[in-house]
Amino acid sequence: MTEFDLIRDLLTKVNQPGRANAATDVSGGGAVWLGPGDDAAVIVGTRLVMSTDLTVEDIHFRRSWVTFTEAGTRAVTAAASDLAAMAATPVAVLISLAVAPEEAKAVLSELGDGIKIALDEIGAPLVGGDLSASPGPVFMDVTVVGAADEPVTRTGSHVGDEFWVTGVLGGSAGAVRGWQAGVEPSPNLRAAFVRPKARIEEARWLAERTQVKSMIDISDGLMGDARHLAAASGVRIVLDPSLVPVHPDLSTEHALLLAMTGGEDYELGFMSPPGLVAGCAGDFQDEFGIRLTRVGHVEEGRGVEVVGDAPGVEGVTGGFDHFSAPDGSC
Repeated sequence: MTEFDLIRDLLTKVNQPGRANAATDVSGGGAVWLGPGDDAAVIVGTRLVMSTDLTVEDIHFRRSWVTFTEAGTRAVTAAASDLAAMAATPVAVLISLAVAPEEAKAVLSELGDGIKIALDEIGAPLVGGDLSASPGPVFMDVTVVGAADEPVTRTGSHVGDEFWVTGVLGGSAGAVRGWQAGVEPSPNLRAAFVRPKARIEEARWLAERTQVKSMIDISDGLMGDARHLAAASGVRIVLDPSLVPVHPDLSTEHALLLAMTGGEDYELGFMSPPGLVAGCAGDFQDEFGIRLTRVGHVEEGRGVEVVGDAPGVEGVTGGFDHFSAPDGSC
């Protein structure tokens, strides 16, 4: 098949009829005016929120661990999680792919199945991208476009604010640790890695019902992302390890370390004034089936401080870093 045959097949697979060119208003005023098929897509609206996320085979996933369908879903979800962090509504997605020519048709078919799952979940069309041959691993570069009247940023934390997280942490890192040790992770840990959820609806719910001062998606680990929030607002974040919601399937001595530093959980970490979130935590759990947990607070100063007993976390200062890992891979 030619390059353009492959592109047309992928677009037909992932986009629901009419969705790719539907100029439908969404929260924030964004809409797709022109979808795929031209030199560029056209998006209308104000306060558009954009982000991009790169997924590389053998760095972010391994084909011995997951299927390409799962890798496609995960790549789009990871990018969309950045929109969730800003309480933005997804509007459109662009994906650039590089695959080996001899396996392009089969790999793109599987990736397309996974991409469609993620697009259906976030409610946005694929409006463009690029396709290239690759002499080596599979590359996926996902760009997401969202809209928000009042985007939530990383700045805005104040002394006295409470630090809250959604869901449980460490599951994705627990799956990776199992695979690296030659052990198949439990179904729940595996699901945490291959089927994370972009907390789009959860973020908007929180932004509408609580005073979310700053927010981030937990992709680099709780400690690493807390450091990002602290730096953006010029404050010190104090974390209490005894409060961290550890994934229940993590039963090893490294459970707390994985929950605090593992990353790629794609839960939300956010700041809110004292007492506001606790009053609606029950409603949140009823609505979304996951809990809210207060894990720390904001003080004057800089950086992140860990208080109390934190076995296995002593001396750890941040989360995952591609250029600090031994080989840069998962």
